[in-house]
Amino acid sequence: MATVFWVHSIFGERVLPFLIILMAIFLTVTYKPGIESPRFARLFPVLVDLQVGLGIIYWSFLLWNTSGASQERLFSFPFILHPMLGILAAGVGHMSISAEGPLAKLGRWGPLVTLTLLLVLVLSTVLVALQN
Repeated sequence: MATVFWVHSIFGERVLPFLIILMAIFLTVTYKPGIESPRFARLFPVLVDLQVGLGIIYWSFLLWNTSGASQERLFSFPFILHPMLGILAAGVGHMSISAEGPLAKLGRWGPLVTLTLLLVLVLSTVLVALQN
């Protein structure tokens, strides 16, 4: 499980924010109305899902292998925000490339707005995790 935690922390703290910034720049610059997103842009939400999945696996492992005060910490207020924000970030990640999403009316700026929101969610999730 140490490997799962290591991959989850490295990917969430360093790799995912960088990929979000690159994807926001790419999708904003190459936007053309009415065309489908490139294949690697469609794979981007899968990376966010992978990150959330690893986090849920590790959180479940901690939940089943701890007891008492350690287990209560997993449900305490600041820490419970970490998995909740992560699941919300996965949803926003899927909205970022969706042509029919709620921000599709923004045209070229739709992916930029959703990916900026995703970046804020990811960084706030990292800050919540670092406090505990």
